[in-house]
Amino acid sequence: MSRRPPPRRKPDPQVDRGALIDLRHVGAILRRRWMVLCAAIVAALVIAAAAYIAAEPRYLATAQVALERTAEKVINVDSVVPTVDPDSAAVDTEVEALRSPELIGQVVDRLHLDRDPAFNEAAADGPAPQQPDLIGRQRAISTLLSGLTVKRDGLSYAISVSFEGRTPVQAAEVANTLVEDYVSGQAGSKAQATRRARDFLEQRLTQLRAQVLTAEREVADYRAAHALFAVSDATTATQQELSGLSTQLAEARAENAAAQARLSAAHEQLRRGRSGEELGDSLDSPVVSQLRAQRAEAAREVAALEKRYGPRHPELIRAQNQLRTADEQIAAEVKRIVANASIQARIANQRAASLAGSVAQSQGKLASDNEASVRLNELERNAESARTLYQAFLDRYRQTVAQSGLEQSDSYIVSRARVPGAPSSPNMLLYAAMAVVGGLGVGVLLVVLLQLLEHGLETSDAIEETLGLPTLAAIPDAATMPGYRKAGLPAPPAELPIKRPQSAYAEAFRTLRTSIQFAEAARPVRVVAITSAVPGEGKTTTAMGLARAAAASGGKVLLIDADARRRASSRQFAESAAVGLDDVLDGAATLDQAIVKDGLSDVRLLPQRLDSKGLGLAENPRFAELIEQVRERYDLVLLDMPPVLPVDDARVIASMADGVVFLVRWRRTPAKAASVALRRLYDVHAEVLGAVLTLVDVREEERGGYAHGGTSLRAYRPYYAD
Repeated sequence: MSRRPPPRRKPDPQVDRGALIDLRHVGAILRRRWMVLCAAIVAALVIAAAAYIAAEPRYLATAQVALERTAEKVINVDSVVPTVDPDSAAVDTEVEALRSPELIGQVVDRLHLDRDPAFNEAAADGPAPQQPDLIGRQRAISTLLSGLTVKRDGLSYAISVSFEGRTPVQAAEVANTLVEDYVSGQAGSKAQATRRARDFLEQRLTQLRAQVLTAEREVADYRAAHALFAVSDATTATQQELSGLSTQLAEARAENAAAQARLSAAHEQLRRGRSGEELGDSLDSPVVSQLRAQRAEAAREVAALEKRYGPRHPELIRAQNQLRTADEQIAAEVKRIVANASIQARIANQRAASLAGSVAQSQGKLASDNEASVRLNELERNAESARTLYQAFLDRYRQTVAQSGLEQSDSYIVSRARVPGAPSSPNMLLYAAMAVVGGLGVGVLLVVLLQLLEHGLETSDAIEETLGLPTLAAIPDAATMPGYRKAGLPAPPAELPIKRPQSAYAEAFRTLRTSIQFAEAARPVRVVAITSAVPGEGKTTTAMGLARAAAASGGKVLLIDADARRRASSRQFAESAAVGLDDVLDGAATLDQAIVKDGLSDVRLLPQRLDSKGLGLAENPRFAELIEQVRERYDLVLLDMPPVLPVDDARVIASMADGVVFLVRWRRTPAKAASVALRRLYDVHAEVLGAVLTLVDVREEERGGYAHGGTSLRAYRPYYAD
């Protein structure tokens, strides 16, 4: 049975592993690359120091203005440019106004900055030009803007205006001039707006005055042309005349009706033969009443005389003559009254008819006047509208004239800029901070670049994640161990497990022995092939160290040099062997004749003669028989094999072993090469027990925090004796 990569534990689907950051891993990388970070920071500090020395001193002066929240009112009239309470947007707008090129240009003109070489480099080349230098002025404006900082102070209505210049006096002068021009410019703008409004109102009033006169003249001419004279605001002359005629007509008609009634009554009584007494009563005449009284007196006298005297008595005749005379007088008076009533009735009738005609004439005139008044009303409305508009403009003109000279700025100067006593830049702390931050940033980029260029494996987690293999052990590089860094190695690395059995180096091989002993495999592990993906991974040293560690525990161990190309085990441990593996396979020697005992331990070595011409062991069918033979005689058989990628024999030999230990050199073996080599081993059904990290730089591992087991070797030092 071949050993395939163990199944990986499925990650939690609710956790995005790619989005997680291993802070320990990041810290380990930074500790490992600390020299790169320090070099980048030192270089940045050197550059910052050079820039600080070469930088020109600059001086910062700051003035402060604030917006008015309440405006002073001398007279209670509306201003041409009203003052409103500022809000946040208004403050931001004023900040931009303080940076406007127009205001900056006023400062340049006032201080003649276009002739200053600090603001206009061309001014240093020669004398000042006679004509205005527009290009130089624009350069000065740009230079001033580059050194100007305008910002709102928090959420207040105050605005700070700062300018950074080459000299302290110039910096304060520019800042103060800017705020002065800004404040005075607001009052000047209001005064200019007031003058413009006054001039406009004057011109407009002249036009409106002419319009009013024209409209009123049209009204007067139309009234005269149509005789539409108004007696009062409510009535015209025609209306008042018609009212009087109507009253007179009513009275005349009443008098006519009364006269006609009296006349009709008199005629009716005369027609009935009534006496003058009834007529006198009906006509209500005092003469008739008097005559009636006289007749009554005469009638009493006649009645009295008739009783006393006879019909021919002179007194009776006289009295009867008086009675007759009274009757005649009454009749004459009645006739005169009737005649007079007839005349009065005719006069009343004629007067009523005359008044009716006058009323009809007045009504006709009124109808004509009503038609003409439609146009008159229109003319009067036009005239009234012109008068109203004229009055409104006249009132506004008077208000504008009254507020001339009272214009106030919407802002005031809180504090003027003082001449700075020390330069504001270059700032040493700022340069240093920028250098540290910049150097750290560059260093981190370099570290990231180096990490991307590095393809090696350095932790057991990386091996398990990349190759899918457990880590059997981590073999340190003996030269990097704390006890050997300064004094050097007391013996070759392969001899340290024997000469320094209590060292951390020897413990690593014992860990590897135990891991192999308890490794999961399809059959008992007695024949172990030690190989790697590429050369230089420490296979021979690892094989011999493992063999000596296993022999030290009392086991029978055989190390076979299975690398027919390099024969590193034979060169290092049995260089003078006269009989080798090739002779055993060819039948020229027995196995016991070819086996050599290790001089430092009980390990047995089956070397190859250095002068042998054999190119490969896999082609010899007796090699598999040899493997089966030694499996029965020894507790552990180690095969020091060639690397898998360059030599194909390694795969064939690995398939014959009970297990394969795959070596990975710390930070040197490319992960891609290791993956390809493992795939080739799996193709021949090799049983890969696990991986071993070799030549681990202990110092770098401790610095990077990648110590095997998650703890620095320094913590284990009391357990070892180097």
